[in-house]
Amino acid sequence: MNIGKLKKSDQFCIYLRKSRADAEAEKLGEGETLARHERILTELAVKLGLPIGKIYRELVSGETISARKEIQSMINDCYAGMWKGILVVEVTRLSRGNQGDAQTIMDCLRYSNNNGILVVTPTKTYDIVRSPDDEEYMEFELFMSRREYKMIRKRMMRGKLQAVVEGNYMGSYRPYGYDILKTKTGRTLVPNQEEAPIVKNIFEWTVKEHLTPGKICKRLNTIGVPTYSGDPEWSVSSIKTILTNPTYTGKVRWNDRMQVKTMVDGKLVKSRPRSNHTNQYMLYDGKHEAIIDEITFHAAASHFHSDKTKANLKLMNPFAGILICAKCKKTMIYQGYNKRPNTPPRILHKSSQICNVKSAVLKDVMDAVAHALELYIDDFEMKIDNLPVVDENNILSQLEALQKELIKQEKKLPKLFDAWENGILTDDEFTRRKLVNKERIESIKKQMDHLEDSIPTKDEYEEKIMCLSDALKSLLDPTLDADIKNTYLKSIISSIEYSRDNNTEFILDVFLKD
Repeated sequence: MNIGKLKKSDQFCIYLRKSRADAEAEKLGEGETLARHERILTELAVKLGLPIGKIYRELVSGETISARKEIQSMINDCYAGMWKGILVVEVTRLSRGNQGDAQTIMDCLRYSNNNGILVVTPTKTYDIVRSPDDEEYMEFELFMSRREYKMIRKRMMRGKLQAVVEGNYMGSYRPYGYDILKTKTGRTLVPNQEEAPIVKNIFEWTVKEHLTPGKICKRLNTIGVPTYSGDPEWSVSSIKTILTNPTYTGKVRWNDRMQVKTMVDGKLVKSRPRSNHTNQYMLYDGKHEAIIDEITFHAAASHFHSDKTKANLKLMNPFAGILICAKCKKTMIYQGYNKRPNTPPRILHKSSQICNVKSAVLKDVMDAVAHALELYIDDFEMKIDNLPVVDENNILSQLEALQKELIKQEKKLPKLFDAWENGILTDDEFTRRKLVNKERIESIKKQMDHLEDSIPTKDEYEEKIMCLSDALKSLLDPTLDADIKNTYLKSIISSIEYSRDNNTEFILDVFLKD
């Protein structure tokens, strides 16, 4: 295993990441993986005489580099020139992500630290800058790692689906009223002695006393029943979740809320939208004991229709989704009085025993928001009047010239690497020219930033004024529906914080979008 001649300043790091297979092995008593790998790599470093400057411990095995903070930190440190090489138990620990992640790793190893970064494993040392064979082998390893990861995911999914069919509970978190019990033959639930009676009470209050979820929340808060998540008071959504969960009847379900992955601004975003029980939905008899009989469960459903949507609903609150309580940050709600036509609608706080914010007449809140929008418009108009006079065309011309020069300088870097690899440039000459190139690029970027900052933001201010004016006009127009007003307001306002401690006045803080 040839590391080559080291300088006194050369430092190495260790990267540790636990795989899914490691987690399963630990359950079978094979010991803590990261500690074992750290011992192997530390002994390897001593054997090879490699000074270790830092150990990066990835405690979460994320699917992509963006989900793994430690490897992001290591990559940044590599580009900063901190490391001569990286010690890992195997190449696949660096990445099992997509092709873009593999390229990110290869670029880091290729371009960091002038001469590239070595990868040292117990069986082989990879030097992809100087060895085409090492480069090809590592690319192949990363590719095969991704393939293997996909196959493992498929096998795991098949195993989970089969486990559900057999009646095992495969949810990540326990439902309120149960504890998770893991056995050699499966994973099931057992009633929680303190919470299970509360679940029975919730269903009985719904069926026998016809209490709404809101009234059930008040009763639980009054008698001091602790919540599942540790929140200070029960929420309506928690009660709805309990009343619609067939797990309490001895069933197990799967794909009720499937995970959906989408790319947003170049980043992988995961969400779990509520399903409508599509063909992916699974419901089977579980191995666990039922807390509620099916008659009671369906009787509760007849009082509470959780997955039905009222038709022809019309939005009445122009501040829906943006008006929040300044104290607890919960959304304020609209209260109309259809049976009392002479009573004006109000904005009020959701039922709460710890946040007693007084309500306000909707019209008064609308007038206050309108006044805030007028003040914002005046402020932006004043900023426009005070903008310095500059020649924008001249600035744009300079920016265009600098952009061309930046592209020219960035194209020099690959040529420098080629010249160095072909022996045209010595190590010292390559390092000197690379430094000059880097300093020139940074200088151009600073000049461009300075010029961009000197361009007046008149267009931005004028766009803000236009959006504010549209929102103001819509808010004051009595012929427009609340949903249209709401759309205009959300185009420019991020949130409005409401507070009121007395009967004389309320306070609004209106925050605009960036």
